[in-house]
Amino acid sequence: MLLRERGFYGNDRGTSHLRFRLLGPLQVNRGEKTLELGPPKQRALLAVLLLRPGLETGVDQLIESLWGEDYPAYAKNLIQKSVSGLRGLLTALDGDGSGSGSGSGVTLEWSGGGYRMDVGASEVDLYTYEQLAAAGIAAARKGEIMQAVKLLEEARTMSTGPLVEGLEGPMLDRERLYRQERFLADMEVRAELELELGRHRNAVPYLHYAVHKYPLRERFLWLLMLALYRSDRGNEALSTYAVQRARVVEELGVEPGPALRALHARLLLQDPQLMVMSALRQDSGAAEDEVAAPITIPPLARRGPFD
Repeated sequence: MLLRERGFYGNDRGTSHLRFRLLGPLQVNRGEKTLELGPPKQRALLAVLLLRPGLETGVDQLIESLWGEDYPAYAKNLIQKSVSGLRGLLTALDGDGSGSGSGSGVTLEWSGGGYRMDVGASEVDLYTYEQLAAAGIAAARKGEIMQAVKLLEEARTMSTGPLVEGLEGPMLDRERLYRQERFLADMEVRAELELELGRHRNAVPYLHYAVHKYPLRERFLWLLMLALYRSDRGNEALSTYAVQRARVVEELGVEPGPALRALHARLLLQDPQLMVMSALRQDSGAAEDEVAAPITIPPLARRGPFD
């Protein structure tokens, strides 16, 4: 069953385990109950700590993460107040009044270097996404394409919106951009593998959506044109290129990139190699329009913000 169908609750809906949603608006659930997380800066602090699982974060680093260099004079006091608020939430979850979070499996502690949060066995959608995507890329590198597609599709359905949507802070802005780029790179591989399996028609709707949502992401357009051509829709492939080219020329004053132009030229020639060439991006950085050669997926990129 796809995670999209299971939803945020996975298979543990109704249990006492905590579930943290970082993809989309920040949300914490216990069973079917959504917890109240307090004011925006307290929520943002929780997000920062969740993005540094098991790591100590000093007060100065938290100030930079939440305000940057232009921080208010009361920043340290507000952080302390927010920590107290989060500990109060954990106290309510503990039932033992300790505030450690041990009853819920989540701990928020101070050590010599700063504050550290450990979610224990709780579910965090971002962590799950990263595990699925990493496993999918690893499977692709080993040539296990069916397994790779399954894992990357499950990862895709976990991404329900921008990272902690609506919360502000320099670190959160950086992480939001980073996670978006990682997601798009993972989904490009997902589409490439679909074409490798010969499921060109299945890939077309997904790629149409990707091109519409990310019109300047040329890799999605390249894959869509190839998928259309292999689905006996060569004229649509040419028309799609023409529309996107006109848009880029009008908005940016430049022509599409060399890979797109090369593919367009081969579509005009109805090059028979287009039906058999690999859709996977070459590890060497060679242009995508070369005839298929033994493929190696690029090594998995850094997935944690502080690894």
